[in-house]
Amino acid sequence: MHALTIAAAAAGALLCAPVHAADTNVTVNAAVVRPNTLIKTDDLDFGTLVSGATGGTVTINPVTNARTSGGGVTLVGTSARRAVFQGTGGIFLITVSGSTSVTLARVGGGAPPMTATLVRAASTSGGGIALLGGTLLPSGVQTYYIGGTLTVPANQAPGDYSGTFTLTVNYL
Repeated sequence: MHALTIAAAAAGALLCAPVHAADTNVTVNAAVVRPNTLIKTDDLDFGTLVSGATGGTVTINPVTNARTSGGGVTLVGTSARRAVFQGTGGIFLITVSGSTSVTLARVGGGAPPMTATLVRAASTSGGGIALLGGTLLPSGVQTYYIGGTLTVPANQAPGDYSGTFTLTVNYL
């Protein structure tokens, strides 16, 4: 009986799938901010959505990063996010300006563009977040958040849409 047990164990070992190893690459990022500079760390992304028979909106809150919709727009997935910029500098104050809206055109054309109204917010390494109308008193690293509301027409053509906007920070 001992020989039968060994033979069964050996047969079971032969039926097991071979062991394989797998490698994968992982991206690691770091942002180094020099005085009086501004860098982008994340793009504004309204995410995936479905345009309905009536127009609607998609909003990304610049403070909370929450995404909501209104009207005939259905949200799909969770890939949406606010834009994030970081900078340092300024002795007395910082003035922030730039685009207040952005036009998103369909990659490859063939569809009417969509428009997003932008909203800015900021925080400092000292804490707190404030909606930006123009100035911010400096304190360490400043983080700027851009959200907004995308207006989606009824039955908007499917596809990838993109656009660019400008954020200007003057260190005084």
